[in-house]
Amino acid sequence: MKKRKAVSQLFDPKKMILSENSSFPMREAYKTLRTNVLFSLPGTDSKCIGVVSANRGEGKSTIAINIAVSLAQTNKKVIVVDCDMRLPTIAAKIGIKTKPGLSNYLAGSDDIQSNLIQRVSEYGIDVLASGDIPPDPTSLLSSQQMDNLIALLKEYYDYVILDFPPVTIVTDAAILSGKVDGYLLVVRHNLSEYKKIKETFRQLEFSDAKILGMIYNGKGGHGKGYYKRGSGYYYSEYYKK
Repeated sequence: MKKRKAVSQLFDPKKMILSENSSFPMREAYKTLRTNVLFSLPGTDSKCIGVVSANRGEGKSTIAINIAVSLAQTNKKVIVVDCDMRLPTIAAKIGIKTKPGLSNYLAGSDDIQSNLIQRVSEYGIDVLASGDIPPDPTSLLSSQQMDNLIALLKEYYDYVILDFPPVTIVTDAAILSGKVDGYLLVVRHNLSEYKKIKETFRQLEFSDAKILGMIYNGKGGHGKGYYKRGSGYYYSEYYKK
């Protein structure tokens, strides 16, 4: 009797990452999303974007990576920072080391020059992984050290993409609303609940966060989603392999 393959052997998360080998609909979907995001951002030299979701499993981290890759394809300097120091996924999705990283820098055990930032040449982006899991991630994100880090990254990069933990589980994303130029909320077909989405909006708006729009993810096949800004809707397509 043949043994069943492990899930990790059956599913390669890197196949979900945007690349030259991605399908045409997927590449076009992220081009459309990129355009919508750029039109929604204020005219600053360097832009910091937070990617959030209401719950886990909605595809937030994959979309954060793909937005970064899409921006990098326009010859911009882009970095992804994994701010989910409880259950990080960015490093595993693109095949890099998880630590040392953000938590180590914020705790003062490493400086930003000590090879904390990893270059991912395959996708044209830089990544600051989550690092060792700390006892109190919220305190680290709300520290002056985190404010200093964002300011430092914005001096060097055109775009800083922050991947946050789910908003209805912890308040980490709202803590940095004053430093983030805008948030993208990822919702997933047949998973996201209206009351949780509503609560996510409430928490972000309570902290005076600028919400750029929503990305509807995971319907399967070649589908369509709505991207909202203010009172208008911008139509965008997505593709899920």
